[in-house]
Amino acid sequence: MLPEERARIKIDNQLVNAGWDVVSRHEYIPNSASAVKEALMQGNTESDYLLFVEDKAIAVVEAKKESDPLGKEVEKQAERYAVHPQSWYGLWFEGLIPLVYMANGNKICYKNMLISDSEYEELTEMHSPKKMLQIINKVSEYGALPRLEKRGLRDCQYDAEIEFEKSIKAGNKKNLAVLATGAGKTYLACLASYRLLNYTSVKRILFLVDRNNLARQTESEFSLFDKTENRQTMSSLYQIRRLKKEKDIKGDIIISTIQKLFSVLTGQTLEESNEDVEDENIKKDEEQESAEIIQLGNDLKLPSDYFQLIIVDECHRSIYGKWKAVLDYFSDAKILGLTATPTPEAYSFFNNNIIKMYTYDDSVVDGVNVPARTYRIMTDVTEHGGIIEAGTEIIETPRRRDEPVTYTATQPIEYTPIQLDRSVINRDQIRKVLMAYKNAIYTELYPEREQKWEYIPKTLIFAKDDNHATEIVDMTKEIFQNEFENGKVPENFVQKITYSSEDSNGLIRDLRTEKDFRIAVTVTLVATGTDVKPLEAVFFMKDVHSDVLYTQMKGRGCRIISDDKLKEVTPNADTKECYYIVDAVGVTEHEKNIPHPAATSGGGKRTLSLEQLLEHLAHNELSDENLMLLRDYCATINRRYENDALFGRHLDYFITTYGFAPRTVANDINNAFSEGIMVEYISPSRDNSMRMRLIYRLISNIPARKKLLEMQRGYYAIASDKDKVIYAGFSKESAKTYIENFEKYLNENRDSIEALRILYNSEDIIITHTMLVELRDRLLAENKQYGIYQIWKNYKFLDSEGKVEELDIKTNINALTHLIQIVRYAYKRNQKLTSLFTGYGQRFNLYCGQNQRILTIEQEQIMRQIAGYVIDAGAISVAELNEADTDLWRKAVTIFGASTLKEEMSALSKIILKVA
Repeated sequence: MLPEERARIKIDNQLVNAGWDVVSRHEYIPNSASAVKEALMQGNTESDYLLFVEDKAIAVVEAKKESDPLGKEVEKQAERYAVHPQSWYGLWFEGLIPLVYMANGNKICYKNMLISDSEYEELTEMHSPKKMLQIINKVSEYGALPRLEKRGLRDCQYDAEIEFEKSIKAGNKKNLAVLATGAGKTYLACLASYRLLNYTSVKRILFLVDRNNLARQTESEFSLFDKTENRQTMSSLYQIRRLKKEKDIKGDIIISTIQKLFSVLTGQTLEESNEDVEDENIKKDEEQESAEIIQLGNDLKLPSDYFQLIIVDECHRSIYGKWKAVLDYFSDAKILGLTATPTPEAYSFFNNNIIKMYTYDDSVVDGVNVPARTYRIMTDVTEHGGIIEAGTEIIETPRRRDEPVTYTATQPIEYTPIQLDRSVINRDQIRKVLMAYKNAIYTELYPEREQKWEYIPKTLIFAKDDNHATEIVDMTKEIFQNEFENGKVPENFVQKITYSSEDSNGLIRDLRTEKDFRIAVTVTLVATGTDVKPLEAVFFMKDVHSDVLYTQMKGRGCRIISDDKLKEVTPNADTKECYYIVDAVGVTEHEKNIPHPAATSGGGKRTLSLEQLLEHLAHNELSDENLMLLRDYCATINRRYENDALFGRHLDYFITTYGFAPRTVANDINNAFSEGIMVEYISPSRDNSMRMRLIYRLISNIPARKKLLEMQRGYYAIASDKDKVIYAGFSKESAKTYIENFEKYLNENRDSIEALRILYNSEDIIITHTMLVELRDRLLAENKQYGIYQIWKNYKFLDSEGKVEELDIKTNINALTHLIQIVRYAYKRNQKLTSLFTGYGQRFNLYCGQNQRILTIEQEQIMRQIAGYVIDAGAISVAELNEADTDLWRKAVTIFGASTLKEEMSALSKIILKVA
């Protein structure tokens, strides 16, 4: 390599380290901070490097070999280029490139041509695009963005940031990144935020979350982010504020729910509240698809340009429908949407400007996430419903109150699978489902792990509501109690994480890090966004019909974790190669819908809850809208109870106690409107006695109002009828797909993998240990799920004709020779899948008696020990025997002699590994 070439390599690195893209002149891309090599200048000359910011030449770099002292001749040459740019180059100053640099790989000197009689200064490092702009006293919207260093970033994060910056440079305000759960969306947001705050005119950023517990997690990630110029943490450079009080809005990076932002924007006071309860209410509001449309009004407390960048996490949700006006108000801001589960509305809102599409399947292939396997549990009651026989005691509790009432069923009461756990809790069904899961943990799911009940795989159970969650926690303790000393489950073994938990944030943290917390039961608080890497089982005891929510819930289990970190919280685990979806309700077996946001039309009228409505009506606000809303509430409640065998008695009680039915009130209101006799409503201050007469029997009766509210909230009953498990096992569809993909791999590689070639062609060649190791490693490199036990288990699961024997999971579960039999079965060379351990003793005896010769007792003992290695790991050579067991090798060589031993081992392997 010439001295000049060595110097150029160093100078290239100096430019790259300063944030410049070093490119040839034919590779220049607009809107980039680029150092163009051999750039054309006037007079058909070439500058060694010509640096561009915002497509305008900002600096010339003259490069020399390391031994060059960078004297006057080099200065003249560089400055000549600075005053003779091409006419078709963009320039910051007419006819002049303002900065001149000289470099030889060891030394860098620079001069500012804008200052007359200035001298060259020696630098310790090359100036960045940002620094050069500061020197020439110019600003650029995006020109100071330096080259992005890929080191430390996943490919999907790097690609997304590059495309995001390209997109905003091109003038796109709305940008959508679709990244799989676990791909690092928040880290991408931190990276984008830092680069725009540090290198552009962006002064303030809003990060929108849709849950408060995610805001806490996000605040921590932003604070600790340190991919910055000097590896300083983001919190040491900028004010990061989670919006809890009005003053928090003054930070550099504001993290908030859209609901809290709305409160600050419209001048409402932010009060200290239980954020978990707030999250639960937000979730319920979304599920009910409330028709309420948020209107901002005219007295807003923030200017529309307050934020220059808005990042919307989980952007498939809260920014549409009722809350859309909040985001629309900040119309000048760039928006970066992040989601793993885009909806049609998300694509539309972001104008289909998808800067990166990175799916869950992509993430599994890249090793970012682990794949899922489905374990299905079906009980009679879950599938078909149940019957509460006449004479059975029923415990009934109104929702939101702990005032159970016990009564006896006077007739048989049937309930459907849909009612199960929503209005009927069958404790035996919960017991049977949990017992089926417990029985599967160390037999089917993790048979290779040492059976330690205090370290079962970390499990997240989704319940239908808080009451259901409580029942699951209590039943889990009952199911597992016999596995612990004194018949008592450890205090933190199973815990509920719902709005009623005292410290849900602390519980989520403990679920991540504490060994004694094994099972968490939640409703919605851990459904989306929460990162619990050691989680290995996601257990559905509630059905989910939203495709978006289902994908989010599943995603809690897919995160990768290093073996060491996993063992810290699950000591009997070796690795996390997959996670299990435990399906006790059929959630994996039906189509899901794409949720649509509430319509944004309707005049912006707020829909009152029944409790709010009754209060408004009592204060004489008897508008048409309010009366018709009460009509609809009353009619719905009446219809819900009139044919309900389980809870219909509450309607009977209402009618008997108060002398009218909710439907009576609905009919009175409806008739007044349809007959045209309604007196006009002007305001609560006017005489509205005619209108009040329609509803007075309800409004004047406080117990009736309370009972109506109780009926609207509903009840749940605890039933005691027995249940039974009718199926517990892996999903057949999942197993079928698994085997199809596995056999496809075998067929595609039957010529490139030696063991596959021999087995496919039935060649008379012994399969060696080395061949089996290669096959095993190639399979696992293709898919971590292609372990010996997993393959066999899937074949066994699909077997309906008794062709696949049970594998001995206690003694030989990972024997390499199982691969011989698996491949023979897959290639249809064997009609049955049986272990070579089956009949192994007979084949050894056949070896001993071959050719009518008899081994001595000592020889037979030696060969029996060698046979143990062969049956487990494949044919081994004499040298491999020496490595595996030197004492045995020494005895064998002494007794047989080296050449005879080699022949005997070959003969033994041929018989032991023959088709069985």
